[in-house]
Amino acid sequence: MTANQKRTVHIILERGKCAWGQCYFCGWGKKRVEVSVDELKRRFEGFIKKHVSRGGIGRLKIFSSGSFLDEEQFPKDFVKWIVEIAERYGIDELVIESRPEFISKEKLELLRSGKVKITVAMGLELADDEFLAKYYKKGFKVEDYLRAVKLLRKYGFGVRVYVLVNGHPILYREPELQKRLLEKTMKLTLEIADSIVIINAYPHVQSDLWEDWIKGEWKPLDEKQFYELVREWKDNPKVELDFSNYNFIPKFPRSKRIFLKGVGHDYIVHPYYEVWQDYFIRFYKPPQGKNYVLFLPCAYRKPYTRSRTWRAILNVISGYPFFKKLHLIAVSSPGVIPYEYVKYYPFNAYDWPEWLETEEIKKEYIEVTKERVKRYVNAHKEHYNHYFAYFRPDSETIKAIKMAFEELKLSDKLTVILDDETYNQIVKEEFKPAVAHPLAIGKLRSTLKSKLQFEKS
Repeated sequence: MTANQKRTVHIILERGKCAWGQCYFCGWGKKRVEVSVDELKRRFEGFIKKHVSRGGIGRLKIFSSGSFLDEEQFPKDFVKWIVEIAERYGIDELVIESRPEFISKEKLELLRSGKVKITVAMGLELADDEFLAKYYKKGFKVEDYLRAVKLLRKYGFGVRVYVLVNGHPILYREPELQKRLLEKTMKLTLEIADSIVIINAYPHVQSDLWEDWIKGEWKPLDEKQFYELVREWKDNPKVELDFSNYNFIPKFPRSKRIFLKGVGHDYIVHPYYEVWQDYFIRFYKPPQGKNYVLFLPCAYRKPYTRSRTWRAILNVISGYPFFKKLHLIAVSSPGVIPYEYVKYYPFNAYDWPEWLETEEIKKEYIEVTKERVKRYVNAHKEHYNHYFAYFRPDSETIKAIKMAFEELKLSDKLTVILDDETYNQIVKEEFKPAVAHPLAIGKLRSTLKSKLQFEKS
């Protein structure tokens, strides 16, 4: 088997807790994982055997949420055992992670191998002592990092450097400062490293940066912003660009989850709603093949799919061929909510008691909702062919949606399904919810059939 046939794979081995655990942007380093060394060995060897049977391993990266050379996390015998396993199964390169303070002659002796190339990856983040201490709270200076690199080079180990961008609100607010610090960092790391990974910061739960994100003081860079920042190094063979180092969606630990019940300003622009709306605009990609939007109202019962309204809607339209082309999107006080996320917190844990609304609150709701719809439609306008809206004609939400499309000059792309005449018939019967009435549902079905039944998939 040639080296070209072998693959790069990674495994996460977590045990104990990072010895430092104070980095501003990091939540992983604050975790404590209780697991025995024997269990780690079982997992590791099982992982290796599986991948070797599939064609072999060229490079194996071990991520450890701390330092692989910290004895409190990984005992000496375990480190030596890992190297022995890598040799036994013909792995070409082993990449482990460590903070610089654990790089010593004694520790490096544990990693020595005559068969496997060993590379040590260390997070420098930015090559500026003041920033490392005051903002990133890394717990070491650049000279400490360079000392570790010198020792690694002396004993023949590879060096892999992690560089982090946008890991603090000051960098988000001052892009020119970010650019200067990144240029300074890259000038140094290109001289000392075999490989460099420029990583886009994301809000880890339990990190200080997560709190800044929720408070609206910081936002992650989207794809366009990130690649614009790092474009100078995109073709450098030493540099890897890591825009999305894990599957980022807004996450909230149980300790931060509350039931959001109320009306008014605080319940329209709640921080939890705001971070999700930003996500849907800058990071979210609508499902392929679903090129028609059906805007739907919320429901008292959560998730919406369990409500009488949504069950009535889904029952009548899900059997038609056009259903596969429809992207269902709820519009309510939390904002614009694609179907895939209606079961996520906080969309499954809120209530907006309409009877408490005042004219002032209604006016603000319309304005905020209008802007949210505008931003969503504008962000994904290349994806969708047409939009349908299914709401009571007198609802604030349909008013907001109409205004959004008028301001975007896309009114011809919007079909409002429930008309005044049909709605007034339903009102006379005092049927609630009106949008679940057979007349309304019939109007929904006939409109979608006439518009989409013969559309090409």
